Amino acid sequence: MELPEELLSIPYSRDVPFRKLTTLGLGGVCRWLFEPVTEGQARRFVKTCRAFNLNYRVLGGGSNLLALSDVTVPVMRLALPKELSVTENRVYASASYSHPALARDVADMGLSGIEWACGIPGSFGGALRMNAGAHGGEWGRVVDCVRFLTADGEIIEKKTAISDFSYRSSFLAAGHIALGAWFDLTKGDAGAIKKKMGEYLSIRRQRQPTGRTAGSVFKNPPGKIAGQLIESAGLKGVRIGNAEVSSIHSNFLVNLGDASPSDYWELVKYVRAKVAEAHDCQLELEIEVWSEPKAIF
Repeated sequence: MELPEELLSIPYSRDVPFRKLTTLGLGGVCRWLFEPVTEGQARRFVKTCRAFNLNYRVLGGGSNLLALSDVTVPVMRLALPKELSVTENRVYASASYSHPALARDVADMGLSGIEWACGIPGSFGGALRMNAGAHGGEWGRVVDCVRFLTADGEIIEKKTAISDFSYRSSFLAAGHIALGAWFDLTKGDAGAIKKKMGEYLSIRRQRQPTGRTAGSVFKNPPGKIAGQLIESAGLKGVRIGNAEVSSIHSNFLVNLGDASPSDYWELVKYVRAKVAEAHDCQLELEIEVWSEPKAIF
């Protein structure tokens, strides 16, 4: 694929394996990985793709992504400077900030309100897009203003409400790219905040597998818990190739080391079919799946 010179003026890499770009550690090859270091470059990427009618994808921290095949369209991963500014209890964080690091850094300042975020991997921007949450907290209930790049390449600052977010989704899913967000926290004791974070991390270590995963694969259906449905269907420990349903948490499918993308995808489909058969319930994906052509689910 030949790309316009306007794109090639943005920092980029060629032929990067998705195993290096995702926590799952498998996948095809990213043929064009663009990493804008300024908002101007990010705008140029979006505007150029739009002007030349080029499809593109946006990559965050890669913590909930399954890349089934090589991806030949341009992929953008923001490499903007990591920014964290605090005025009293008011916080602004850039989208490229590490999600766990954000929770740790505000805790060091004695600010409370996002302790629940400490164990969720990925970038802050990706967490905003999917309205990441844990232990009863989620970003839609915390942020009140989001700075983002529209699908037309314009930068907007939007006052947000809970209605702009939903379970594992947000208004950003409509083709927008998070650049950063503002939110208010409360003053607290740094020691007590870190103790609470330690408790959350301990729970996470006990209840979730280590190793190469993409986090929860399926969303919880209304009034139900996906992991419990999978376990009660007798699927805990089921394996296809080197992809396995975790024996610790059934909604985690683990790459045991050298699983192929097809192993993993076949396991995803098998689990979904067996849960539908056992419980008359169609599980919806929480992870993103990239493939060319589009994967059939």
